[in-house]
Amino acid sequence: MLKPATMALRNRRRMSGASLIEVLVSVVVASIGLLALAGVNTSSVRYTKMSQYRGTATQLAADIGERMRANKAGAASYALGSDFATQATLPAAASPLCDSYVTTCTAAQLAAYDLQTWQVVLRDQLPQGSAFITYQNVQSAADVWIVWRDPAVAADDTPTTGSECPGALSVAGEPSVRCSYFRINL
Repeated sequence: MLKPATMALRNRRRMSGASLIEVLVSVVVASIGLLALAGVNTSSVRYTKMSQYRGTATQLAADIGERMRANKAGAASYALGSDFATQATLPAAASPLCDSYVTTCTAAQLAAYDLQTWQVVLRDQLPQGSAFITYQNVQSAADVWIVWRDPAVAADDTPTTGSECPGALSVAGEPSVRCSYFRINL
């Protein structure tokens, strides 16, 4: 029969590499966990930025809504139907400038001025910010789509089957273009 000291020595020889394997496995498991956390952090930052863009779009829609309510006589003149690519360049300043106390403007001229100044703000606050506005005379309302290009779109993103943008904007199949729809009652 073997003495207890000899048995302990044999057991130690058999288990000499076991702790190294356990350490390697734990390092691999920890690495996978850290990579998953990095992915979650990246998504969190991306969705936070998307939420910020949607909040900005909401404020801009409220702004144009207030401008339309202040100029109800010219509400139909706020219609903006050009496509996304056409809006890449800002419209020229409205003539005459309706921001002075000397010049009297018609309702249509005031609407043109409001749209031009609003589009400048839209471009400044959203990446490639654009808009699509239709006026509904019967309901005395306006449908407003605020559109922007999301610079943080992942390569694997695909557009949704039911597009959130109106067809007249010609952005179908572009996964980086985002739209927010608003109904403004005048």
